[in-house]
Amino acid sequence: MAGERTRERGELEGTVMRILWEASEPLSARDIQAVFTGHVPAYTTLMTALERLQKKGDVVRSGDSPRKVRFRAARSGDEHVGRSMMTALDGAGDRQAALLQFAGNLAEEDLDLLRGAITGKTSRKRR
Repeated sequence: MAGERTRERGELEGTVMRILWEASEPLSARDIQAVFTGHVPAYTTLMTALERLQKKGDVVRSGDSPRKVRFRAARSGDEHVGRSMMTALDGAGDRQAALLQFAGNLAEEDLDLLRGAITGKTSRKRR
């Protein structure tokens, strides 16, 4: 049926960003489309999502003609998540309560990592 959603709101942009974060070089819309499994978005839908991501500053577009246009993530996935966390914190009505709620849900190893980062004794090892 026309007009029915095939994805949740924001899911397409999230998938596109994950594809770009995993790519070692800028990708064309067709390259991105080829990575999708299951329901593959129409080319025009994908281009609309890429244009929206570009306007948000999440994607960088390069190329001088439609056939040579390539896209890459403007920042790493880790930088994106950190920025999203700061945006959420800045939007909290009670910053202290939000921080305490967040910290209260962290695993002990995450808390140890944060403590080390605050005191300057972090090794930045990944799980």
